[in-house]
Amino acid sequence: MTSTEPRELTDRSVLLSLQEITEEIGVDGPDRTPQDIGEAAALLSELLAAAGLASQAPGRLVGGDEALARGSARRVLERLAVDEDTAAATRAVLSDPPADEQLSVEAAAAGAVVLGAVVAWLQTKIDIRIRRRNGETEFEFRLTKASSEPGTLRRLGSVIAELLTGPPQQ
Repeated sequence: MTSTEPRELTDRSVLLSLQEITEEIGVDGPDRTPQDIGEAAALLSELLAAAGLASQAPGRLVGGDEALARGSARRVLERLAVDEDTAAATRAVLSDPPADEQLSVEAAAAGAVVLGAVVAWLQTKIDIRIRRRNGETEFEFRLTKASSEPGTLRRLGSVIAELLTGPPQQ
C-alpha cells in the first residue's frame, strides 16, 4: 500500500486528513479534551507560556488566520507522519486520503482542525488534565514515562511553536 506524501495533498485534503487522524489518536474525556477551539487555544498558549515561549499563534488560529492555518496544517501533518507515536495512524490515513465527501471542513474551521490535531499529538507525549470550576479553566501538564527528563516541556513548546508558525526566523 502506497502512502501519499503530505506535500502532495491539496490544502483541503490536508485538513480532512488531520481531522481523521485526530479522531484516531486523540484522547477522550471531559477532563482531558478541550471543549472548543477557544479552550484548545488557551491550553496551547498556557503550555507555550510554561515553556517560556509566548506565542500569539493559537489566538490567531481562533481568529481565522487562513494563511497561518494552511501552513500550520501542513506542518502538523508532516510531523504526525514521522513521529513514532503517530506515524502508523497517519500512514493509514495517507494510504487512502479522505475524499471531500467523506468529511467536511469549512474554511473558518481550519484553525480548529489544526489546534485539535496539535492537542491530540501533545496527548501522545504528556498527560493533560483540564479542570473547570466557576467559569474558570485550569490546565495541568504531567510529564510521563519517556517525557520525564529535564527540558521536555520546553522542547515540546518549541515543537508546538514551530508547528504553528514555522521555523524560527534567522
